[in-house]
Amino acid sequence: MNAHVTAQNTVGSSVLSGRITRLDRGWSTVLLDDGVIVRVRNLGVEVAVGDFVDVSSDYERVERVHPRRSALTRRSSFEGARGTRQIVASNIDVVFVVHAVNGAVSQRRLERELVLAFDSGATPVVVLTKIDTVPAEDAQSVRDSLAQVALGVDIVLVSSRSGVGIDLIRAHSPAGTTVAFIGASGVGKSTLINALVGHEVQRTAEVREDDQRGRHTTVAAELIALPGGAWLLDTPGLRAVTLWTSGIGIERAFRDVFTVADGCRFRDCKHLDEPNCAVLEAIEAGTLSAARLASMRQLVAEELSVEEEQIERERSEDRRGFRRKKPQ
Repeated sequence: MNAHVTAQNTVGSSVLSGRITRLDRGWSTVLLDDGVIVRVRNLGVEVAVGDFVDVSSDYERVERVHPRRSALTRRSSFEGARGTRQIVASNIDVVFVVHAVNGAVSQRRLERELVLAFDSGATPVVVLTKIDTVPAEDAQSVRDSLAQVALGVDIVLVSSRSGVGIDLIRAHSPAGTTVAFIGASGVGKSTLINALVGHEVQRTAEVREDDQRGRHTTVAAELIALPGGAWLLDTPGLRAVTLWTSGIGIERAFRDVFTVADGCRFRDCKHLDEPNCAVLEAIEAGTLSAARLASMRQLVAEELSVEEEQIERERSEDRRGFRRKKPQ
């Protein structure tokens, strides 16, 4: 465990320090600094797998969440939770964005995942799994396609069954680091995790005959110790890659568009019909993809919508609070 971020347990202390390794509906599984595993309630605090926390000495509840140095955050997908966030994982160093080469690989989905990863504060790495199920040239074609949008991001090709590429994953997971795996259901994350650990820690499902995709079996985010001293955080398949308000994620994920936009005549150019728009000129010249610009616009609009939802939620909470304070 990264002891430099957690307070050390002391004799007579009213709280115990540790790290959350799993969440289950109001309960946190916490690995304490002394190696003891406890299950405590997380009442009144926002917690995530990967959080460093203080636990009450009676093991009843999480007392405090230590400041997060990184957090993979998205808009909550729970019904009735508009304008609220969901922290998928915290205190991570590398986000492995997993796609299967034998599935419906999408540049647009990868763009969204990269925005999430960049905004988390961690380093994204794209992982292409199941390369043993397709001809080598097909796997390379998928890699080349995703490389067009994964600018400056390492792409690793892996076969969990044959072991090809596993050493490259381990190279991104040195001792003391925490890595997270995100990806759609059935892309092979659980099989990859089993290969990294060296034995089965995640159940895997049979592959469907019609599309050669597995059914995702991870039902809760969980922190798993890796040989060599790293920590691995598996997450359930993200069916909807919803964004939260962005810091630098969009700018980093679409750095090609932003670089070209520096040449626009107007500083606030919207790249619609303005004169001397370098972005539109690049699209006309074929050096920038029109689909790429359209995707960036969609993600910017989505984040603006999330901000509006936040504002409306805060106003609603203020109104309810005001009504509660009125004399009866």
